[in-house]
Amino acid sequence: MSDIAYEMPWRTNYEALAIAGWCAASVTAFGVNQLTNMPPEPFYWMNGVCGVMALARIPKAIKLHTLKKHLAGRELEFIKFEGLLNKIKKHPEEMWLGTGYHWESRHAQRAFEILKRDWSKIVSVGAEGGKLKAKLTGKSKQVPMGHTWIHGVEPNEHPLMQPLKHSESHTLIVGTTGSGKTRCFDLLIGQAIARGECVIIIDPKGDKEMRDNARRACEKLGTPERFISFHPGFPKESARINPLKNFTRLTEIASRIAALVPSEAGADPFKAFGWQALNNLAQGLFIINERPTLKNLRSYLEGGADGLVIEAISIYSEKHIEDWESLAAPYLEKAAGGTRTKRARMMCHFYTEVVQKQKPSSELEGLLSMFQHDAAHFGKMVASLLPILNMLTSGDLGDLLSPDPYDMSDDRPITDSEKIINNAMVAYIGLDSLTDNMVASAIGSIFLSDLTAVAGKRYNYGKKLKTINLFVDEAAECINDPMIMLLNKGRGALFRLFVATQTYADFVARLGSQEKALQVLGNINNTIALRVKDTETQEFITKGLPTTRVKYVMRTQGQNTVADQPIMHGGNQGERLMEEEMELFPAALLGMLPNLEFVANISGGQFIKGRIPILTD
Repeated sequence: MSDIAYEMPWRTNYEALAIAGWCAASVTAFGVNQLTNMPPEPFYWMNGVCGVMALARIPKAIKLHTLKKHLAGRELEFIKFEGLLNKIKKHPEEMWLGTGYHWESRHAQRAFEILKRDWSKIVSVGAEGGKLKAKLTGKSKQVPMGHTWIHGVEPNEHPLMQPLKHSESHTLIVGTTGSGKTRCFDLLIGQAIARGECVIIIDPKGDKEMRDNARRACEKLGTPERFISFHPGFPKESARINPLKNFTRLTEIASRIAALVPSEAGADPFKAFGWQALNNLAQGLFIINERPTLKNLRSYLEGGADGLVIEAISIYSEKHIEDWESLAAPYLEKAAGGTRTKRARMMCHFYTEVVQKQKPSSELEGLLSMFQHDAAHFGKMVASLLPILNMLTSGDLGDLLSPDPYDMSDDRPITDSEKIINNAMVAYIGLDSLTDNMVASAIGSIFLSDLTAVAGKRYNYGKKLKTINLFVDEAAECINDPMIMLLNKGRGALFRLFVATQTYADFVARLGSQEKALQVLGNINNTIALRVKDTETQEFITKGLPTTRVKYVMRTQGQNTVADQPIMHGGNQGERLMEEEMELFPAALLGMLPNLEFVANISGGQFIKGRIPILTD
């Protein structure tokens, strides 16, 4: 048996009744003393005894009353940004998660006692003036969603702080619609902004309140220029961001875009061919000193690379071949009056017969090989790549993701991920998934691929790195292989990821397998769970918790008789204190949490129960 004493705190408060009885006896004794001529000394002694007996029961009565009172729930907690700044000043090396307590075995015992009884009778005892009962019966206008008694099993709360170093191993925030994920993001984003760190928010829904809270935080700090917003639904108000600007090797460009191509097999020939085509085009653009963008890559894939071939051979020959124009003249004469494609083919012959013998270039040869490839077969092989590029370059989105820095008529700011990171900016990237989910998913994926490339550059060459806070809401809508790499290896580049989703099944559906989903979740060390209705997700959250032992009283009774002497009979009854093993936090309770309440498994096994405050203006 455990050394912890068995408690049943949800019983009737007999101590309070006893206090009332002793007080009544004292009042009665005082009244009799006043109304009669009896000697007063016995009544004084009586009052003293009553007072002592009443005082002896007050601590236990107050403890039971306090514990039951909080079953009715607590008022919502609000905090202004100034209050958040004060918490950061007091705890500069910690992150505030809200208010709550560490969930321990005694809380599991208290929850067990409620679950095995009639809940309404237990929780209504602790209601103040029948307030909770009114809520439960629907007579109150503000009926709480969920069961407030789950958090109320512990009357004492304290600020929940997590060391910032522990959050570098990434955090998963899971909860159903309306449970409070966005408000949790607001709290964490506000603190990151106040610490002066870079914050990047990828929000598929495009939550205006979260965007405005981030903007106001920058304004409160006196640095409104730190905030920048991207949203395809509001192109005129949006900043322009080039997701292909930053790279260490040109091959990263092709990898970044090819990662968006859906693939079920590990070695997809269509994906590999698309990567090769993109890399050849990127190498050709590099030769002519033109930066690859989504728009020009799409243009060359769809319209043909003949113009790029002509220019690339010309510029390369000018750099490495003396008097190249006179050497190329005979080839160009054969193409005189012909199409641009014919001219490009003759330039290919010129390279093969003249340039290659003097100064060969593997980059240029890859471009020429692609150009000379059978057009019908080439079109089939890049069929899965072109829709992705079309999504990212159609309409206003083309100028947003492929900005032209020389266009003086467009005064919208131009930025990129490296500039955002180096200047510790706050970038809100709304994807507008409700309007067009496919395009939103592609935008989110290309930005994540870009950030992964930046993380690799920081990991290889960075010095005195500053922390980057990446918040990804509804992460299953834009997760891809680069993001999995970022989760796996981003810590070394000081990336701190906060990933939000509704269910475990969202990752399975997006990635195509449970193994891949587990690969994602296995790289996240901290979990914050709000209300979760999906049983599979509930089990995923709680199965890693240790078990505990709860106590209960087993009552027995029986009787016996002697067969040949019916008059001889006996009986017995007894009570035994028993124990059984159960979950530290029952998985079913996750589906009963009120809005803005959570349980969290953080910092290598600390299990806490908390409430999220609402950040207000």
